[in-house]
Amino acid sequence: MHIHKVTVRNFRLLADVELVLEKETTLVVGRNNSGKTSLSEAIRRFLVEQTPKFQIEDFSNTSYDDFCEALKAKKVGRQEDEVRALIPYIELRLLFRYDPELPELGPLSDFVVDLDPECNEAQVVARYELSDGAIEKLFADQPADELTDEARLAFFQVLRERIPDLFVAKIWAEDPNDHTNRKPMSVSALRTLLKSGFVNAQRGLDDNTSRDTDVLAKVLEDLFSAAKSPTADQNDQLVAGALQDAVRDIQLRIKDNFQGELQKLMPTLQTFGYPGLDGSEIEAETTLDVERLLSNHTKVKYAGHHGILLPESYNGLGIRKLIFILLQIVSFYRNFRAESSSPGVHLVFIEEPEAHLHPQMQEVFIRQVSRIAQQLSTQDGAPFPWPVQFVVSTHSSHIANAAGFEAIRYFLPTSVDGGVRQTKIKDLREGLRETPEQHKRFLHQYLTLTRCDLFFADKAVLIEGTSERLLLPVIISKLEEAEPNLPKLSSQYMTIMEVGGAYAHIFFDLLDFLELRTLIITDLDSVVADGGAACPVHEGTATSNACLKTWFEDDDYSLTALLAKDDTVKVKEFRHIAFQRPETEGGPCGRTFEDAFMLANPTMFGIEDGQSEDQALCAWAKLSRLKKSEFALKYAIDETGWTAPGYILDGLRWLAGVGIQDSDTEIVQNASAHVPEVTAAHDG
Repeated sequence: MHIHKVTVRNFRLLADVELVLEKETTLVVGRNNSGKTSLSEAIRRFLVEQTPKFQIEDFSNTSYDDFCEALKAKKVGRQEDEVRALIPYIELRLLFRYDPELPELGPLSDFVVDLDPECNEAQVVARYELSDGAIEKLFADQPADELTDEARLAFFQVLRERIPDLFVAKIWAEDPNDHTNRKPMSVSALRTLLKSGFVNAQRGLDDNTSRDTDVLAKVLEDLFSAAKSPTADQNDQLVAGALQDAVRDIQLRIKDNFQGELQKLMPTLQTFGYPGLDGSEIEAETTLDVERLLSNHTKVKYAGHHGILLPESYNGLGIRKLIFILLQIVSFYRNFRAESSSPGVHLVFIEEPEAHLHPQMQEVFIRQVSRIAQQLSTQDGAPFPWPVQFVVSTHSSHIANAAGFEAIRYFLPTSVDGGVRQTKIKDLREGLRETPEQHKRFLHQYLTLTRCDLFFADKAVLIEGTSERLLLPVIISKLEEAEPNLPKLSSQYMTIMEVGGAYAHIFFDLLDFLELRTLIITDLDSVVADGGAACPVHEGTATSNACLKTWFEDDDYSLTALLAKDDTVKVKEFRHIAFQRPETEGGPCGRTFEDAFMLANPTMFGIEDGQSEDQALCAWAKLSRLKKSEFALKYAIDETGWTAPGYILDGLRWLAGVGIQDSDTEIVQNASAHVPEVTAAHDG
């Protein structure tokens, strides 16, 4: 069995999201502050805490209006069940899938409540909601009039105090095909079904060498606790027993020698002559405890030379981080094996494993993590595989690109009515289902080879080649200096991808799915006729550019038609395409970036004289003799007194003019404006 789907409602940024999990490893990616941490925190609250508690700050911004609507309904005397239906709750739904041919379903059997023999799913619901009979207490002492801004703020202050006392966590099994068919379940039953583990971003490893850190040693205590469990593997129990025997031997020697000498330091009570002590004496006793020895007095060290052991902090942060994660995973496995009744699924969250790991190690890690479960089961001779599902959250393009599209879940922060912020989870397996297989292979290989950070950018620019890549940052700087009131692209997280006109169109589906604002800068690539030779624009009739042909596939894309296109047809939702145009009405037009650059600076290149066609032919002739990399470096570094081609400036103005509504700063401000004092915790 495995968890097929996780649904979260009204928890921080996760107002209403659905996450489909892979059977082995699911990769969660997205920009900072997009709700990735909220996912694991929701699981932690319901599965780890003994009594799940939430605050008003934990409710999603979108639910605050619902509290006000519920109060309004209560004031006008609507029925209690109607009022209750309006009161927000925090909910976690887990949809399990199982093989109906199995002889028994173990701990899942209690959660199967449907009678459909064809159904192979079981749904578990954990909800934090207002307890029965508490509506009056929740809304007591609230004004009968319409809520003003001041009264609204006071109302939320009251909710902050009352929610922890009046809301409770409830768990039930629910028929996947009939939400009215429910069976109440206990928290212990859910924890028997599903075990969880969390490897948090290990910031404790960031330490200087002047102070030892014993992060790795603390894992030993967990391993020992699991090994001494009566339900642990026999070999583990033998090791734990041997450790305890060794400590008992030391304890006996302490009693015979150490305590005898220590007693000499203790004064007799008779010395004080205090009435009522009746001759009682005190004695010193020293006891040893294995767990305390492991947690307080045992350190992991590395082998050096000549018997010298090196402290944990002497090794590189990357190696320590990797060993820490591996030891944690082993600890989770041993604890799972030590359970008296084996849970049906073990869900393990690994947060930001890339910290301190070099790029190649990051890529290897994500490819190997699923194999670890198989290796542990094989090495221990376990009677059944470890039913673990890993959820790995990352900001690493190396990990994201190495994982493959089918495992990636993209967390996209969006704004709804009034600028309220919430997260949308996008499944790349589903989003690219209609994309041709050869295109998906190309995209994955391209992203892997180029280390592209497409999943983490606010905006993207797709360019043709080396010249554009080297000169684009200079063009952006010039534009921002010339037009200071334009939103600054340099202050936004923008990724630049060199893809060429033959491949840019392959990215269209992915860019649209990611809802990523993207400028595509491409070339006219004029040819004398379809399939013909390259030529200056004024001598051509067609384009050889696959990107332009795809963009205008339902329209006329002859060269004459392309030159007549206005800006309205150059924009499709989140994408804008920019290609060469005459710098002036009736002036010459470039075929590629380099000759367009010359035509935008005719005096610099000595082509200012003559008719339009003569200038184009002169630029065309110079183009055949230049080396693109030398050309770009010269005008990016040595000679910068030039004007950028107009088509690129048009595109950059569009990209900058979209604004920065997707940046962290403005989104947080918008969210805070909704309910100023209760949204600060919504940070991902």
